Amino acid sequence: MSKGPEKPRHIDGRINRIGTDDLIKAFGSPATDLAGLRAFVAGELRRPAWPLPEWVDAIRSTPAADAVLAAAAPLLEGVEVTGLGRGRSQLYGFHYLGWLVPGVHAWLLTGDERYLQAFERHLDDWVEHRDSVTGEWPGLDAIWYSLGTWARCRSLLPTLEVLTTSPLSDCVWGRLVATLVGGARWAYDEHDVFRHGNWQLVCATELLQLSAVLPSLVESAAWAERARQRIEEHLVLDIYPDGGHYERSPGYHRMVLTALQTAARIDPAVAGHPRFAAMHHWMVELVSSGGWLPHLQDSGIEWPAASLVRGSYLLDDPALAGFAAQWLSPEEFAVEAASFPVRDTTGTPSIQLPRATVLPESGYTILRSDELRAVINHGPHIEHELESHSHRAVLDLVLDGWQQPLLWEAGGPPSYDDPEYLTWFQSGRGHNTVLIDGRELSTDRGVAVDPLVDTGVVAVFSGRHHGNGVPQARTIAMVREEPAYVVVTDEATGPHTFRSFWHAVHPWREVGPSTYDASADDGPGLLLIEVGGPANVERGEGVARRPFPDRKAAEYGPLYTLSFGRSRGDFRTVLMPHAGGRPDQVSVDHLGGELVVAIGETVDRVGESTWTRTVDGKLSWATGWKVTELPELLRATDEVDVLVAVSDGAMRFEITCAGRCGLWVRAADEIRLNDMAIDAAHEEGWTHLTLPYAGSWTVAGIRHE
Repeated sequence: MSKGPEKPRHIDGRINRIGTDDLIKAFGSPATDLAGLRAFVAGELRRPAWPLPEWVDAIRSTPAADAVLAAAAPLLEGVEVTGLGRGRSQLYGFHYLGWLVPGVHAWLLTGDERYLQAFERHLDDWVEHRDSVTGEWPGLDAIWYSLGTWARCRSLLPTLEVLTTSPLSDCVWGRLVATLVGGARWAYDEHDVFRHGNWQLVCATELLQLSAVLPSLVESAAWAERARQRIEEHLVLDIYPDGGHYERSPGYHRMVLTALQTAARIDPAVAGHPRFAAMHHWMVELVSSGGWLPHLQDSGIEWPAASLVRGSYLLDDPALAGFAAQWLSPEEFAVEAASFPVRDTTGTPSIQLPRATVLPESGYTILRSDELRAVINHGPHIEHELESHSHRAVLDLVLDGWQQPLLWEAGGPPSYDDPEYLTWFQSGRGHNTVLIDGRELSTDRGVAVDPLVDTGVVAVFSGRHHGNGVPQARTIAMVREEPAYVVVTDEATGPHTFRSFWHAVHPWREVGPSTYDASADDGPGLLLIEVGGPANVERGEGVARRPFPDRKAAEYGPLYTLSFGRSRGDFRTVLMPHAGGRPDQVSVDHLGGELVVAIGETVDRVGESTWTRTVDGKLSWATGWKVTELPELLRATDEVDVLVAVSDGAMRFEITCAGRCGLWVRAADEIRLNDMAIDAAHEEGWTHLTLPYAGSWTVAGIRHE
């Protein structure tokens, strides 16, 4: 027998065949029949983490209420409760019972008992037939497994508060409680030792909530103790110091955080753990100007604002709420805050994002300009209970701007049963990366990333890996001042076939030699110029989710592929975003070992470790990293990072050095070091001075002719 993803089968009558007598004993035998037990539970029941009455009141007369009624409508017609014929993975998801609970929500919204009766009928039918369902994953029961017991508890447990005193029959009420108790027993037995991944963690949070809501259950204290132990372990071992979840997926990160927020509502110690706060700030760093998290590593597109509002209350951090409010209407904000005490949000501070963020353990770097944002993936391949959610790409990137995706990727599939799950969604060909000989990236990537270079006007990411069997290097440089854009340089050697892939949500059209544009009719768009020399150009089409910020939705649509093939692994690609439907006139040339990019009156000269911008023929700024020279501007005895800015005819040098360093700057006047006048030697238009020790320095007082 093949080994399954969980422990050997441990399903018995105390889990899936809990009768009335067994259920009464589970509560310490406080009654002789179900009606008496129900009355006892009504007096002992504690409120769930997210009570339904407050939520229902908050969504009345909103689109969310309409969505509830739409979800509940099929229950009135009838549902085939076994879920057969839904596919290997979707069969398991069907038995989470997410389709059933809208019956309770609709009843609370409308008072129409047809919804409650439909819920009762279908739950009763499901209990009768559930153990006849056989899943296709080896070693994984379709009903009694970690995600099934977690998701059903998450859906059904909040209904107890309203259903215990409702017209629901005693029989079905008992079956509801027995389902929850059986799931908790299974989860308690299953999760007796720590294991990585989202399954165990979310299971532990519902075990904790069930023990809190039904404290009179004989087993509640033991469940709570085990749940707290597993949660603590996961916060230390399964959440990276940078706040990301172990699997590196925004979708699974948010799923886990939602579960931990439930635990934090019950146990303040969870909210007090530093990794809990870090998880919220991880989403803050990755969220786009449109309010969504990109669909990396099998993720869907996530809209984290609601989670950040909840987190602001749990962490007593109003700045999170102020940050999230930019993407929420007052009504949406009120829904998320409905379960918390009223807070005066007047003057609530927000969060100012840095110009660059490195999430080192999660393996993401984010570069930002005023409108443009790049998210670069450089993390490891991560295992999973069933199969890895890590995609077969590394040093790949996505770009967004003006609240829209510009350079995109395949992302997560509609279902893990999708026939193209491995060949498109997870495959390197669905990402903005370079493939070698058409092979897929191995799990051993050997990624190495250099310290991020950030001179203010330019940020530079550099990394290497050997996941395709050949050493590959990629540098991603973003110039932040308008016109802002990105230059990607790829390098690899050997007798192979290399192909770079680029994906956009609009069709690529050729607008010049090796120049292509992908734009919405009224913008924004992305101009791509491949300057690495002749290449075999191919186009293709796949599918991917695309976010729609105006309605906080994501829908699948075409993803358009542009690829360049060569027998050598050198590519240099200029990615020029533009707000309108048509790009500006852009020319790119190689001159004297530099890339010369001209956009109107702006001309950039991009070297291996320098970037110089002139406007109308006059120097605007120049920058270099790990350089000993900026031609005609600076010479140094050791490598420095430097930014030279020109304003009103005066130059200002911002220099970072690793130790004592001699400098020559192009000046003949008195200069100031860190705003202090110094006596410096002048010779033939150059001034010599010494930076006395490691650190950051300013040199000013220099006229620029």
